[in-house]
Amino acid sequence: MKILLLTGRLAEPKVRDAARACPSSYDLEVLVMPLDVAALATPRSIASFLKGRIHPGDYDLIMVSGAVEGSLKIVEEVVGVRTVKGPKHAVDIPLLLSVSDPQRFSSDVPADLLLEREMRESAKRMLLEAEASVSSRPHITVGGSLVPVEPPPIRVISEVTGVHLLAEDELLKAVGRRIDEGADIIGLGFEAGAANPEKVEAAVRLVKREYDSPLALDSIIPSEIVAGVDAGVDMIMSLEAGNMSKVASKVQGLPVVVIPYDSRRGFFARTVEDKLRLLEANIERAYRMNVRNIVVDPVLAPVNLGGAGGTFESLTAYRLFKQRRPEIPMLMGLCNVAEFMDVDSVGVNALLTMLAAELGVSMVLVVEKSVKAAGSTTEAVIASQMATIAWKRKTPPKDLGLSLLLLKDKRRVDMPLDVEGAEVVEVKDKPARYPPDPSGVFTIRVNHEEKVIEVLYKGVKGKTLMKGKTASSIYGEILRRGMVSMLSHAFYLGVELGKAEEALRTGKSYIQEESLFKPEKPINIPR
Repeated sequence: MKILLLTGRLAEPKVRDAARACPSSYDLEVLVMPLDVAALATPRSIASFLKGRIHPGDYDLIMVSGAVEGSLKIVEEVVGVRTVKGPKHAVDIPLLLSVSDPQRFSSDVPADLLLEREMRESAKRMLLEAEASVSSRPHITVGGSLVPVEPPPIRVISEVTGVHLLAEDELLKAVGRRIDEGADIIGLGFEAGAANPEKVEAAVRLVKREYDSPLALDSIIPSEIVAGVDAGVDMIMSLEAGNMSKVASKVQGLPVVVIPYDSRRGFFARTVEDKLRLLEANIERAYRMNVRNIVVDPVLAPVNLGGAGGTFESLTAYRLFKQRRPEIPMLMGLCNVAEFMDVDSVGVNALLTMLAAELGVSMVLVVEKSVKAAGSTTEAVIASQMATIAWKRKTPPKDLGLSLLLLKDKRRVDMPLDVEGAEVVEVKDKPARYPPDPSGVFTIRVNHEEKVIEVLYKGVKGKTLMKGKTASSIYGEILRRGMVSMLSHAFYLGVELGKAEEALRTGKSYIQEESLFKPEKPINIPR
């Protein structure tokens, strides 16, 4: 296919580089319009430029920058060659021509946006197909959620911890947020080592009354388990050798998570051999007590570089158990690794969820106990969807229509500048000092609970607290109220409000006049 790539002067080098990187099945030529930036061209000016230069049959397709506004159908009518919008950025041309037929590109919608929509729609179809297949495969039911014995899909349990410390409105808010973020099952966790059956019963009844999401109780204490079952909980975590005989008659009709623990001896299995041996013993004991609806959690251990029983060893236990007992679904808690590693949770949760999929784990459990683990529910849900799509496509989890690239991009986009004839000024990086604005001062903070930016103004206009979700909305209100009288102060507010918006979007802490992101450097060790 012969394609003409139409561009402006500034982007010409990038477009020619992109053309050289495209698949050899395309014959690509580059034509430069007499303007610096192609995005400033209009469909009529493009048609006028090409008229007489290009004739029907010269090319199979003309591709123009996706940043051009308006429909390119007029170009096709004037020139007689199909004309479409390519991507907004030249760097994306090779990828688009590698994964999509350019004949499907549009004269109205940028190709990258069109492909993004198509990939998203395709991803949704695959997820729906996977969901539809669960009922015809071996599965268990937790509340109204079908959990396949052999994933995908993987179900995400998001646990609210310290429920005994929460007021009713706080608990309902925490549960509602996790449901909004896509959790399949809500977990409730209470005080370790102290029995609170009344609080368990009250919390379970409250959540069941307000939400219809499946509910799991994370407790090892018999009285709490009994209270939870009486209140209507849908799944019990955790069943072990010491509490089994005390609760078996109560949990026979529910899914129960068996763990490699014996509280009678205070023994928690850590090696692969001990985990598998104790799990088998606990499973057989449960069967003898007519507890049949079993899920197994070999327990994922934190990274341990100082001895046995670390993450890799516990992953091995998952693999070996699945090979021996493929008919029993497994659960994996991600928090033991994510919480005990000073690494952004998004990458840790994504990788662990993918490994869970490889190992045949049916459910993953996330806990957002610490600040650094905030957002783990969304991260695990997206990762589980990525695993499902990759499984359907039989490809690695890449170019799927959704991703967890939050702080990095797959490709770097460089915007060209017209620097010819410009004076070059090397600006020194030193803090500027400006006199205070007589109109007033602003204190800015990010309220992550309410998901808003808050700006407190004190000055000649009085005292005002402004709340908004974007920097532009707040800045517009400041201008409307005439709260700024100095250009330097306006620049300062623009910088700080932009930082605050990014902090709100990413979950980072915002401190006025401090950097939002601080790149880490390795410790320099002489060799």
